[in-house]
Amino acid sequence: MHRSIVRTGIAAAVACVFLPLGGCGNGGDSGTGSSGTAPATTTSVSGTVAAGSALVGANVTLIDATGAQATATTNAQGAYSIPVKGMTLPFFIIATDAGGLSAPLSSVVARLPTGTAPAVANVTTLTTALAAMLTASGNPIELASNSTLAKLTLQSVQLATITLDTILTNLLKQNGLQTAGFDSIGTAFTPNHTGADAVIDSVSLVTGANGGRALASNAAPTTTIVLNNKTAQGVVLAAPPVAANYLEPLAPLLSACAANGALNNTSCSPAIDTAFKESGSNDLATAHGLTDSAMTGAVFGSPKTLAFFMRNGKQLALVQLPLTLANGTPAVLYSIAQPLATPVTLTSGMQLGWNLIGDQSSFAVAIMSHIQRRTYLDTRLSDVNRYESGLDIKIPTASNPNVYSASVTGPGLAAPVWLMPRSASGSSSLGLADSALSAPPVTPATTGSNTSQYRWSWQSRSSTASFTPPASTGFYAAQSLDAGSVPLYSTYTVTFYDINGAQRGQSSVINPGRPLNAAAGSSIPWPTLLMNDATTQFLTPGTALADVQYALSVTWSGLVNDGLNLAYPVTSTGIAAAAQTSAGGEQVNGFTLGPANNTTGGQYQATVRAGVDPAGVQTCTNCPFPALTAGGSRLIQLSGARDGTESLDITQYND
Repeated sequence: MHRSIVRTGIAAAVACVFLPLGGCGNGGDSGTGSSGTAPATTTSVSGTVAAGSALVGANVTLIDATGAQATATTNAQGAYSIPVKGMTLPFFIIATDAGGLSAPLSSVVARLPTGTAPAVANVTTLTTALAAMLTASGNPIELASNSTLAKLTLQSVQLATITLDTILTNLLKQNGLQTAGFDSIGTAFTPNHTGADAVIDSVSLVTGANGGRALASNAAPTTTIVLNNKTAQGVVLAAPPVAANYLEPLAPLLSACAANGALNNTSCSPAIDTAFKESGSNDLATAHGLTDSAMTGAVFGSPKTLAFFMRNGKQLALVQLPLTLANGTPAVLYSIAQPLATPVTLTSGMQLGWNLIGDQSSFAVAIMSHIQRRTYLDTRLSDVNRYESGLDIKIPTASNPNVYSASVTGPGLAAPVWLMPRSASGSSSLGLADSALSAPPVTPATTGSNTSQYRWSWQSRSSTASFTPPASTGFYAAQSLDAGSVPLYSTYTVTFYDINGAQRGQSSVINPGRPLNAAAGSSIPWPTLLMNDATTQFLTPGTALADVQYALSVTWSGLVNDGLNLAYPVTSTGIAAAAQTSAGGEQVNGFTLGPANNTTGGQYQATVRAGVDPAGVQTCTNCPFPALTAGGSRLIQLSGARDGTESLDITQYND
């Protein structure tokens, strides 16, 4: 729903654009005043990189109008400084967090202040939203191209600033900031969950259905504002019902529990409620496929609220829990928080007013948005290079021993989507049915689809070839959906059945990712599978590595956009191989987990072994990847996730 923005004081704000620097605002370097007459003598740009919390160790790259680059790394407070002497305005700044689990943040500098003081250029959720409003597509990475950046004007930055301030009116007012003339780029701030940082805490910058950026408040996430250079009307975002730092006591409490190796509902009270249950477990680690021993020593960061919502007459919150495991691996968990009837006073003197209650599901299940890029090396007419998107529905078999199948209903699903046991070796979760079902399957039925990724949108990457999904399958929608019609953070009902088709129970599951159309694939910085001798031979019939193989070393690059390392971090490398013979098809999967070896700048390597499931468990012995012969197929998959959305880059050969 959209309506015209009522812009309080907008006439005065527009006037500020054309007044001398001292007449309005705070004199920041982002372009809220005119350029003045004195020459710019500033030799450095500095600021804070934050997405609610400071991003420590973030890689910051500044690109000028000629394409020249300078880099820096943020300190423990998220601060950075980059020398700019001799560089040409305007500047585009892009920052990537050390773990790569959040999308890159962006900022722009359209002018430098007079004098010798460093120019302030923050890089935050808000500045990224503003940068998105300076592009036609809403994707701020467009500005990394110096030909595009050189066309950026001071006036366009000023007008985008005014529009953003209007959108944020309620949030700025709630946190004691001026509602007209607020400069998100040039105003120095401290990432302490108050003031400007509290505004950042209260909003989410999500990928739009078609790949641009959209802004939403956690108070009313079903209302999103699409950001691009035509964003001029829309709603004023709602302010949240509690202060932005309301969950701050949870981080040290959870870290203390992790230090003791106990994240369950009895040993980690009051942070984890005694009634906590999530994905069938009373333990936060187990609920997310981790062991308490793996979580021992983990350090939790500041929780991020994605959405406040009501369930059974009670206000709850969908929260994101960032953490760093003891081995240095970054991770993100999603859970549900609730208000306490009586706040708890901690030994530190802080008041804990909310704790984790979990999704209250008796079954292990997770649903998140997915998007994939498929590249075919063969020449079959039906194998069209394409993007696909939809929902990834993960129901692990080991955690649900009495579950044989499940159906899923909810936004974007015209009919129940069914999952059942897979026929492939090396699998640890139910797969989508490979044909449309009207009733729960019973033992010994299995599916050959070998996927948990339901597709509701698809688009050819070729201007000359089109793709039509096969009819009557269980993992393609009957017709393509516009994901823009699916609300952010939608809830899905999952019904579970046993081997005889009898119902075992139901769960309500929230998707923490943004629903996407396949068209969004063209805006994603994808990793590049390096087609070296080993990879090429493994995916080519008649070569030395086309024979039976037990393992393969896979190499890829994360460098995109003129050498920027912006591709999503690959956290799971997979291989699926099938041999179609007269005796029946044989299909074997293999996966490797965790961060890959960084061989050189921007290049990574991992070894995938046959029969290893996505949890890293060897599920079978002497089950190599079958040879790539007549009628067979092989694929290599590079998977990772950002902001609740899974991305998969798939390179495949079908004989």
